[in-house]
Amino acid sequence: MIEFFRSSGPWDPWVATTAGERLLFKLIQHHQEWKVLDDILKNADLRLGRRFEGLSSFFVGASILHLQQRLLRLAQDIRNQVDDRWEQGEMLRAKIHDVIQLTSIEYRGDFSALVEEVLAGAEQMHKEPPSTLSRLVRRNHKEECYSCGRIFGAIYKDAPAPNGLSATVDHIWPRALGGDTIEENLLPACPSCNSAKGHIAAWQMAWIQPVVFSDADEVNGLDSLRREVKIALHVRAAMAYAHANGSTLQDAFVAIGPREPPVRIDADQGYDFFNLRTHDDIRTNVRWIPK
Repeated sequence: MIEFFRSSGPWDPWVATTAGERLLFKLIQHHQEWKVLDDILKNADLRLGRRFEGLSSFFVGASILHLQQRLLRLAQDIRNQVDDRWEQGEMLRAKIHDVIQLTSIEYRGDFSALVEEVLAGAEQMHKEPPSTLSRLVRRNHKEECYSCGRIFGAIYKDAPAPNGLSATVDHIWPRALGGDTIEENLLPACPSCNSAKGHIAAWQMAWIQPVVFSDADEVNGLDSLRREVKIALHVRAAMAYAHANGSTLQDAFVAIGPREPPVRIDADQGYDFFNLRTHDDIRTNVRWIPK
């Protein structure tokens, strides 16, 4: 099973609040081909340089999320062509078969329910939060960016006087992957973190290759780590927390708090994605050792 994609229940990794998360869970539960890949990796007895769990999770998770993005993009194109929901469903079912070549052989669940969830996710892709909802989200959470922890209104290099750091609301599960514009899927964020996070929903969407550093970069390497990588590491910790505690992703981010400066987990290993963390593992009880 994919790392951090397993829970105490039979399939759901965490408590879903959006159409996009529910679609992901359906694909995890019923799509057969990713299970074949998972079984191949598990039964191959590979060590992958002490990165088996992380890399196999990355391969399989990235494959599922890639498929989810393709399904939602297909549904969005169909919604732009026709208005009738029944006709949209029929067209999408045919396109899923013909274009993506996902059939009842590969997908063993209720295909009609899958089609409806894909359409529901596609409906969210262009929804902006109204000002009333944005104010509600800010009022119900700390006046700080949930990702970097900076205080709104304070003065920073990228937020000069007189107004200081401005506030936006970020979709925790991105709209591009079916994230609903609802209070349960929004948290206050500064513009730069909101922009850098982009469409990162799960850590498996991170580009892991550029974060490998040589020992010569020890002093400055982590300071120069791209914000997108720090955010992906933060997302990884939130997914781990939600998985372990059966919570929503929003509750997980609130519980673990803003990300902290990245540090190595295992001092005997290098500075790659799987050997870094941006949270306090003792305080959050989110611990792992790279294998």
